Amino acid sequence: MSKKLSKIIAKSPQKPGIYKFLDEDKKVIYVGKAKNIRKRLQSYVRPSAKNGVKTEKMLESAELVEWIETNTELEALILEDNLIKEERPKYNILLKDSKTFQYIKVSIDKEYPEVTTVRKIEKDHAKGRAGGSKYFGPKTNGTDVQHLMESVKKIFKLCSTKNISVDPKGTPLKGAKVAVKIGNVPAKRPCLDYHIKRCTGPCAGVVTPEEYREQIDQALEFLSGNFKPAKEALMKQMRQFADEKKFERASALRDQIYAIERSAEKQIITDTNLPDRDVIAYVEDLGKSYFILFQIRVGKLINQEKFISEGGDAPGEVMQSFLVDYYSRAADIPKEVIISIETDEHKMVKEFISEQTDHAVKLIHPIKGEKDKLIELAEKNARSYAQQSRVRWMADEKKSEKALEDLQKALKIKESLKRIECYDISHLSGTETVGSMVVFKKGEAYKPDYRQFRLRSTVGKVDDFKSMEEVISRRLNYLPAELPEDYKIRKAKKKDRAPMVKIAEKINYYHDDWDVKHFYILEKAKKMVGFCRSNDLTDKIHRISALWVFKKERGKKLGYHLMKKVIERSKAKRLYLMCHPELEEYYLKFGYESLREPPKELRDLQKSQGNKNPVIYMAYQKKKKDTSFESKPDLIVVDGGKGQLSTAQQVLFDKELNIPIIGLAKREEEVFMPGKSEPINLKKDSEASYLLQRVRDEAHRFANEHNRASRDKKMVKSGLDAIDGVGPKMKKKLLMYFGSVHQIKEAPQVVLEQVVGEEIAKRIKESL
Repeated sequence: MSKKLSKIIAKSPQKPGIYKFLDEDKKVIYVGKAKNIRKRLQSYVRPSAKNGVKTEKMLESAELVEWIETNTELEALILEDNLIKEERPKYNILLKDSKTFQYIKVSIDKEYPEVTTVRKIEKDHAKGRAGGSKYFGPKTNGTDVQHLMESVKKIFKLCSTKNISVDPKGTPLKGAKVAVKIGNVPAKRPCLDYHIKRCTGPCAGVVTPEEYREQIDQALEFLSGNFKPAKEALMKQMRQFADEKKFERASALRDQIYAIERSAEKQIITDTNLPDRDVIAYVEDLGKSYFILFQIRVGKLINQEKFISEGGDAPGEVMQSFLVDYYSRAADIPKEVIISIETDEHKMVKEFISEQTDHAVKLIHPIKGEKDKLIELAEKNARSYAQQSRVRWMADEKKSEKALEDLQKALKIKESLKRIECYDISHLSGTETVGSMVVFKKGEAYKPDYRQFRLRSTVGKVDDFKSMEEVISRRLNYLPAELPEDYKIRKAKKKDRAPMVKIAEKINYYHDDWDVKHFYILEKAKKMVGFCRSNDLTDKIHRISALWVFKKERGKKLGYHLMKKVIERSKAKRLYLMCHPELEEYYLKFGYESLREPPKELRDLQKSQGNKNPVIYMAYQKKKKDTSFESKPDLIVVDGGKGQLSTAQQVLFDKELNIPIIGLAKREEEVFMPGKSEPINLKKDSEASYLLQRVRDEAHRFANEHNRASRDKKMVKSGLDAIDGVGPKMKKKLLMYFGSVHQIKEAPQVVLEQVVGEEIAKRIKESL
């Protein structure tokens, strides 16, 4: 498989749908369905993949992969079936309806209609009430079908006996209203379901065909989607069983309710009642319009067409131009055209399309209902198509190189843009404010270097400028400080001992050990201008001390450089120091923390020195090196306009860093540079603009993802963690069983008791 194809797969959506592998001639060679498109596609290319010979040959021939998103896995399966039969891909085994779907069939043409399950729709499919059979489906989950059948029969008390009909020559059984026969044999007694009150007795003539038809009509309404009355009745019965501690019977009803809820998901990919129609939707992205056209014929989605046009006009004009252009050349025009955006001259466009064929065409812009759901699905796939186009662009290394070169030229930056960092802020009305840093290396996203920031300076308030200042400042703090020119740090030598002691005596600095092997020297023009040391009080207590910089050399953060060198060379993971209270702030900025309870060895040392001046005890915990934070960016992109850019630029100025920085405004996709009031001239449809917007969109996605995770974590924590007796294991058990804190709150106490016991169930009910 080509490297380009692997990159496209890495950007596929984590949603249900179908995927298509295409060869170099763009012919479909394989169609598959997936609950999660990305996971399924990645299963083909991961190193541990054990593909069969046929699959390996298919992958060798594949040059491109495309996908279509659906709302459910069932829709994906239906669409896969349609496309395989339409495209007949080389490496697919053709699906057969008899082994794919299940339908619920109601034989409404019989005197006593029957409710059964079948594998395919027969020719007796009824379009009205005159005769034939009514079908509901398709459905793929056999367990759900059985639960649904069980619910229908129990709720509406339908009979399981087949081939019941009125016997005009027969004599009704005792207590019956009419004489009936089973097949050609007169009925002798009611079935078992009648005796246990699960059936009204059509098998014995206890109810007439007209009375039984009323039950069937109610069942048909239920199967057609009106689940609410039946669901409420089952919920009430389930709670009653739970209160009576009949948990097995309550559990059985719960399964029936779940089956009903899953059946309530209407499938819009295939519907035998749909007329022929085209469904058209589009989205704009990076100055282009991406169109999706679904062709629905004989109730099936048989094809998806994709188009790209230049954007920029008003939405109604874009849609109108597309309709006129497409239907002036279309060979197959249906009776309905459903569009996502109303055209400016609706009547004229409708007449134009009708003139291109031999029948009238309805041009529909739906607001709600089934047609609107079709539009939603088309829009989802239009967005996915735009994303696929981006992915293919990203996979083209030549385009990435050109985008970087064009951007470097537009920004007038001397160095090549090997590393671009982009920053974004996300919050919910000032709560859970987080910052994101995404990294692009050589024009491609490099996720191992992404970082997140939980904001400290703007808790409980909305201040994007202050938030951006904190994020940029904290990130740049990690950059390795560069020692000013003319300065050098080296290990001390024997000849350095006397000068160090002399300096210490001059400034009245007491020290107990002047062993040069513990010291590092700061030099300027080969002259000592500072020193620092680290020594071991015990195996576990390592101490930084004797930090001194010549007075005339201060203000250049030379002391930081000295300490950093000493800490880097020390084998200890934690280093301590004692300092005067006035210097506490100095060491805090470096990364030390103040100690309330210092080690006994440090307190003893302070006493032994006889120093009665106040002392602050501090410690520095060595951090694991962060290669991302320690890498210097070639360009910083700030998600925001001139305000955010100015704030970030001030941080760079304060830290005396010379790193190119730009701001990318959201509304007009304008690019601002420091010191310029007007945006730079960067064409919206240029490769450089494309790259910048991908960088910004990724930062936005990453920030929102972190924000949602923080909110979800906080919600779970506030709901369960404060309850006495609910630890991590029990919390996990509760969430696995019920699915969410809200479902735990809504669950009956008796159900909670089954999971966690009576006492804790009581506490949960009192707390939530």
